[in-house]
Amino acid sequence: MKYSYMPWVIAIVALWLIAAPFVLGYADTQIAMNNDIAVGVVMLLGSLFWGIAEVRHHGWGTGMQAQHR
Repeated sequence: MKYSYMPWVIAIVALWLIAAPFVLGYADTQIAMNNDIAVGVVMLLGSLFWGIAEVRHHGWGTGMQAQHR
């Protein structure tokens, strides 16, 4: 698995989307805040689902592919 780290990178980006309205100070702009939080939650759930599936299938190590032939 060449990009086994990708779900965790996406999870970090999703967490940033959720926190951005509060960190950057535009939480009072309701539409932008709701959009960032909604997209962030969907991304976070999807990336966690993908990441956990990868770990269950391949394990934590990067050299596990050869054992699943």
